[in-house]
Amino acid sequence: MKTNSAFPSRRRRAAFTLAEVMIALGIVASVMVGMLGMIPHAVRSVRESNNLTVMGRIANEVISDIQMSQWDQIDRDYKDKTFQYDNEGLLFEGRAGQKPTYEAKVRLPVEPVSLSKEFEYRADHLRKIEVTVEFTPGGDYNKDKAVRQRNTKKYSFFVANQNKLEVQ
Repeated sequence: MKTNSAFPSRRRRAAFTLAEVMIALGIVASVMVGMLGMIPHAVRSVRESNNLTVMGRIANEVISDIQMSQWDQIDRDYKDKTFQYDNEGLLFEGRAGQKPTYEAKVRLPVEPVSLSKEFEYRADHLRKIEVTVEFTPGGDYNKDKAVRQRNTKKYSFFVANQNKLEVQ
């Protein structure tokens, strides 16, 4: 059998048609739009996570400082005091043009501490310490109560007078 050279054999080439490419691009574009819409939520979550981490670190620093203090100096050094911190959670030094980003307020309620029905400690033996850390971006103390609540975390703990720990 002889082949006619005037009509070369038509083999179908393996390639995508323009319609297939357009459909694929449409699918990719719709997925990308959805993913781009999630970026602001992800950024907000990362920012809130960072704020919570810094606030916890600040509270831990204040709590550690109180625990290392002499028992009779806790009231003088910490009662109703406010400590200011920068955006990294370091003690604010008041550099030029910078404002504090976080504030830690220490409250020392003077009341007997009851851990159970059998054990009640006097305030000179065991103290409750409350540390409230507030995130104030750029030193802006927003008056909106809902925003303040969202940006404020309260930490409570107990510190014992190691020299006088006895049950009453």
